[in-house]
Amino acid sequence: MIEKTNTNLNHEITMLCLGGIMAAGGLMFKQPLFSLGVLVALPVSLLMYRWMAATLVKVEKLPPRRAHNILLGRALLRMFLFFPILAAAALPGPAFLLGVLSGLVLQMLSHFTEAVWLVVKKGGK
Repeated sequence: MIEKTNTNLNHEITMLCLGGIMAAGGLMFKQPLFSLGVLVALPVSLLMYRWMAATLVKVEKLPPRRAHNILLGRALLRMFLFFPILAAAALPGPAFLLGVLSGLVLQMLSHFTEAVWLVVKKGGK
């Protein structure tokens, strides 16, 4: 089981908020397929984030080289799992594909948002 930390919870909440903002933006700009794509990809993105977080907990006590190899393998597997999802998302059209792609990169956007927040909070120092 994943050890719940504030950082994990913060990233999950940030991912949910960003996904909601993207979906609302898609509806605001009259792109319901984009919004649907984001909402379809959001649970996948959250599951992949939790999977990687669980992996970090599991490899904590391993030697650095072994831990690195396991994490790299999981990251590559995760990327390869995204390819069929994106291929299937291309069928309904480009708006849905872009929505799914946006939903799948929510983890990266969550980390970026936190980094920007930390810089703003510290006043750029």
